[in-house]
Amino acid sequence: MTRKPTDFAEPAFPINLPQTPEEYLDILRFRWYWIVIGVVLGALGSQIAVRRVPERFTSNTVVLVESDKIPRNFIPQMTVQRPADRLATVHEEILARPRIERILEELDPYPELLDVPRADIIEMIRGRTLITRRGRDAFILKYEDTNPERAQLMATRLASLFIEETSGDRRRQIQGANEFIDSQLEQTKAELRQVEASLSAIKNRYMGMLPNQLEANLATLQRLQLEQQSISDESRGAKDRKSLLERQRALQAQMNEPEAQLIPDLSGPLSSDPTSAGPSTLAQLSAYLDQLRTRYTEEHPEVRTVLARIARLERQQAANPEPVEAPSPEQPVESASTISEDIMLADLTAQIAFVRRDIEELDSRADLVRQDIARYQARVEKIPEVQNELQALEREYGLISQYYSQLRGRKLQAATADDVEKRWNQEQFKILDPAQVPEKASYPNPMLFLLIGTALGLGAGLALSFLLEILDASVKSRRQLEALVPYPIVLTLPKLKTPKKPRRRKDAEPAPPTPPKMSKTEEEELSAAS
Repeated sequence: MTRKPTDFAEPAFPINLPQTPEEYLDILRFRWYWIVIGVVLGALGSQIAVRRVPERFTSNTVVLVESDKIPRNFIPQMTVQRPADRLATVHEEILARPRIERILEELDPYPELLDVPRADIIEMIRGRTLITRRGRDAFILKYEDTNPERAQLMATRLASLFIEETSGDRRRQIQGANEFIDSQLEQTKAELRQVEASLSAIKNRYMGMLPNQLEANLATLQRLQLEQQSISDESRGAKDRKSLLERQRALQAQMNEPEAQLIPDLSGPLSSDPTSAGPSTLAQLSAYLDQLRTRYTEEHPEVRTVLARIARLERQQAANPEPVEAPSPEQPVESASTISEDIMLADLTAQIAFVRRDIEELDSRADLVRQDIARYQARVEKIPEVQNELQALEREYGLISQYYSQLRGRKLQAATADDVEKRWNQEQFKILDPAQVPEKASYPNPMLFLLIGTALGLGAGLALSFLLEILDASVKSRRQLEALVPYPIVLTLPKLKTPKKPRRRKDAEPAPPTPPKMSKTEEEELSAAS
């Protein structure tokens, strides 16, 4: 059964577009000359570009960061970071805008760019500078320029300026550390003096109530309490002795003057108690007699006793014309005849006066001891409060003193580090390989340009061959023929290879031609068609 042309659908891809590896190989086999032409043109173009592109020269300098020659355990380091640690940020430090502007002002390497903005020149210099690390303690600074002498000059100046400013930064760090330590020392010294003054004022104000005087105060308090007890015992004994002497004197007075027991002591307000007998003056006795006569008759024993007493006193005044004063217990005044008659009574009175003075002295001593006990007791009670205040100040003083000692040590370290920095400053960074004037250009690279031009020519040849293959309308494969013919393909003949003619003898017969060998697919199609 034959199919009509309308039975065939339009192909999904263009007919001439290669779709199998064999077809792509056919492109290379039949259009190789275009590829060769592209490669040759690319190589020639690369060589022309090498001659037309401006040359650039690169100057290199190697900067070595030397390790510390003196161990850190012996010499303190006052800088924030070691020189080797700065390699991580060396790119940013070298290409900082202030450094590049300083180089432009000093060298003026691009006078031809006078009208170009400064920011563009700085960005151009940054783009032409390359910094790479070499190992752990070195870095390479590369500068690229169209002028070899200028490339060498810029590389040298960038490296030297970095070393100068880095060394200056270390010196400034040490100087700043010294200034800070000095200011802290002055401030700490002032605080230390203030705390010392506060401690001295507290010790002076609470002298005798300091914590270290607690044992002395307790011992004194105990001694005062014992002394108070002793005084109390002595006072009690003196009072007992005084009472005994007064009773003895009263008995002696009764023995010397029996009627005196009926007369009260008239040295004070008049009393009607006859048991309180005692010495009185003549006027007092007369007044007391008048008082008794208002109540009693002349025959009353008390009236008669007062009259006898008044008569006795009048006789004494007649014998001794000096005024008779009221005899006191401390110093009784009697006439010579009375003293001679009543010596025992005077002795008892003197003893009573002596004992009374002892009691007064003991009472005075007891008051003083009580005041001392109260004062020392107040001291003992005040000591905990004073101790808390002193402990707070002493704690603050200890902290400030410790910090002051640390600052003194750091001051010494800073001075030592400053001396070390001044002596070994120039050896921290060392230009190991100075920048040289380059003898040949680093750009363009002829070999690199040749490889790139050849690759571009090869790609262009392949693209052109592929494009010509697509634009070629001729049928080159069975797939294209099936897409164009609305009938099935019955037979295809493979490409015949012309065999080489073998040498033969003149008498040899010609060999019959060998029929071409058909593939299995072609045999199946031939059998289906028949």
